[in-house]
Amino acid sequence: MLVTLRQLQYVIAVAESGSFSKAAEQCFAEQSTISHQVKTMEDKLGTLIFNRNSIPVKTTPEGEKIVEQAKQIIEQVEELIKPFKNPVKK
Repeated sequence: MLVTLRQLQYVIAVAESGSFSKAAEQCFAEQSTISHQVKTMEDKLGTLIFNRNSIPVKTTPEGEKIVEQAKQIIEQVEELIKPFKNPVKK
């Protein structure tokens, strides 16, 4: 039951933009891909992350916690790879 970094990025993008279509634009992906990956993540976690009946799309109470943790995970991964992005040439 692994959640991917890509799914976490999609969830963050939807939460920040309030829209699956805007998130797709930001992530350079199809809206259907974003929707499918978020739904897959929701299925894996056994909870809804977004209330899709509102415009803009809103996070559920559980979703708010998931989005915050997703942001922390992405930040940690970025910190992990930061030293290796621009290696010093000898």
